[in-house]
Amino acid sequence: MAQARSATSTTNNTNPLASHIARGLREGALIVFVAIAIFLVAALATYHPADPGWSHSTSSEKVANLGGKAGAWFADFSLYLFGFFAYLFPVLIAYSGWLLFKSRTESGGIDLRQITVRFIGFILTLSAGAGLATLHLQNVAIPLPLDSGGILGDVVGNNLVLTFSFLGTTLLLLALFLTGITFFTSLSWFRLMDTIGKATLGIFTWLRNL
Repeated sequence: MAQARSATSTTNNTNPLASHIARGLREGALIVFVAIAIFLVAALATYHPADPGWSHSTSSEKVANLGGKAGAWFADFSLYLFGFFAYLFPVLIAYSGWLLFKSRTESGGIDLRQITVRFIGFILTLSAGAGLATLHLQNVAIPLPLDSGGILGDVVGNNLVLTFSFLGTTLLLLALFLTGITFFTSLSWFRLMDTIGKATLGIFTWLRNL
């Protein structure tokens, strides 16, 4: 009995400490992810074609990017690969930090299966979105190192058009894009439509009563 009480006492003393450390690690990870996301937003928003970058060389040492040389290289590299959807990266990184903070099991660990599903949603959203941007956002007066969908959009969009036609590719990529958002955020599009419908009817009823 004494040994059992001793073991129980040890467990009770250890669990709060382990839980405290795990919570601290999750909170620290969230802070780091948000800081990285803010840095990336600043780097992308201040992209300048004359800055040194991955896709080109320049003799100028002056960097206009708020992120310095590192920010200029990241902006050039990500915009070249993903086009406009490079701007999705900071949002997804910040949200990933939040998911890492919230995604834990009853024992206090991290639910790796949930994170895997979120990562698949991230890939689907990024790939399908870049493909749609390549197909539908060609003439946009915003400086980019390549085009609106980047290399990824060119590979995904243009190759699918050869097989499924322009309309078929658009519908397929749109379906994958919405599915990716659902996987990543757990957003229910049917529930969203139902909420919007109820809100619209409520507004019409309020206006009619007026």
